[in-house]
Amino acid sequence: MNVDKIFERATIRGVADYLLFGLGPDEDDRSYEERLDEIYMRFEKAVGKYDKNPTSELLDLCNELSSETASVYTEIGLQAGILLMMDMIRNMTEKKKETATDNV
Repeated sequence: MNVDKIFERATIRGVADYLLFGLGPDEDDRSYEERLDEIYMRFEKAVGKYDKNPTSELLDLCNELSSETASVYTEIGLQAGILLMMDMIRNMTEKKKETATDNV
C-alpha cells in the first residue's frame, strides 16, 4: 500500500466532504471567503425577490441559522479531530510496542 498517495489526497476539505456528505473532495479551489460570499449573495438576491427590506427578517434569520450551524459543526469538528488524534496516538503506541517486541 502506498501511504504517501493517501496523504497527498487527504485534505481538510476532502475529509469534511466525506464525513458530511459521503463524497470525495470537490474540485472547487475557491477560498472559504469566496465560497461563503457567493452563496450569501445568491441567497440575498433570492430573498430580495420576496422582501425588498434591506433588514429583512429572512436575512436576519439566515444569519442566525448560519452562525449557529457554523458553531455546531465547529464543535463537532473539534471533537472529531480530538478523537482522530487519540486514534493516531493509539496506533503509533501499538506500532512502537510491535517494533520493540520484534527487536527482542
